[in-house]
Amino acid sequence: MNELLEIVEKQNDITYEIPNVNFPAYEEYKDKAQTIADYIGSMEVDADNIKETKQTLAKARKLTDRLNRVRIDMKKELLRNYTVFEGQVKEIINIVDRADSELRTKVFELEEAEREQKQAVIYDIWKRRVEQYPIIETTMPDAFERWLSPKHLNKTTTIKAVEKDMTEWIQKTYNDMQTALGLGKEYLVMYGWKGDLAEAIEAVKSQKEVSEAVDSLIDEDEVKETFIVYGKKDIELTTMLLNDHNINYIIF
Repeated sequence: MNELLEIVEKQNDITYEIPNVNFPAYEEYKDKAQTIADYIGSMEVDADNIKETKQTLAKARKLTDRLNRVRIDMKKELLRNYTVFEGQVKEIINIVDRADSELRTKVFELEEAEREQKQAVIYDIWKRRVEQYPIIETTMPDAFERWLSPKHLNKTTTIKAVEKDMTEWIQKTYNDMQTALGLGKEYLVMYGWKGDLAEAIEAVKSQKEVSEAVDSLIDEDEVKETFIVYGKKDIELTTMLLNDHNINYIIF
């Protein structure tokens, strides 16, 4: 690595010479071209002078065409060495870029491994705490995933801070569940789905209103039952089964 630093600090490892282009006839050609341009700009074109003027301009055009060809050939020649050097520089840059990309990948993998290890530690703490509140595990099986956020896995967030946030969340969730249970089982079930007490209360209220409306449309002798299914996958599976068996149902 020390040798690499010495290479980076070198100042005379690339040299080049500024090419000299000799064009002694520049002023002469420029003056003649300007004379022709001034003449054409001031002349009045008529049938007698137009042919001669075109011929003069054509000779001037031959000169500019030749000069342009020389310029193009000279540019290619002058850039030949530069093009080789440019390719060499890009090759070195690509090598370093690939190394940079590989390092970034390794750093990402290392950080992901550290995040997974930290999540495992946090989950162990979670299990010890949440087992004291069986109502949470029963009503909200995915409670850990709901609570856990990316900030909990950051290096800058200490386990102590994570545990404090966890304790507050579990306690609040437990209190909300007790309140929901006091209102009725359906409120607790809905809270387990929604994760928010106010939303759960509003959802149950809406369900009851819809249920009452449906009752008025259904014959008294017709048997009906209400089920609450939560979880995206379970809802999709239940809907598919009901459709496959042509079972009438209402989604609230």
